[in-house]
Amino acid sequence: MTPVPPQSSATPARLPLAKLPFVGLRRDGALGHWVMPADSGMAVGTAAIGLGRTYAAWFLLYAEINGRDAARTLLDNIEREMPSRYPAVDRAFLGEIAGRGFAQSAA
Repeated sequence: MTPVPPQSSATPARLPLAKLPFVGLRRDGALGHWVMPADSGMAVGTAAIGLGRTYAAWFLLYAEINGRDAARTLLDNIEREMPSRYPAVDRAFLGEIAGRGFAQSAA
């Protein structure tokens, strides 16, 4: 079977914020950039580390697709909303992205 060549598009691909699992509506109805799951069991113990690493993978994918400037802006928004009620998730997330060139801001 012959592979189908990719279709070129006039606009470059982007990963919308709404597709990120940690972006969503907060309890007050406002858009949040660091929203934790309602199931508190997902962010306890080793699951918290896994969740933080998963969020970091999504963040790094966002950075790769949308560029470092867009990722830096998103990270600034995330840091404003930290700490979450699950500090182990926060630490795992920040630890993963720091190892890939995204240092925590001084703000």
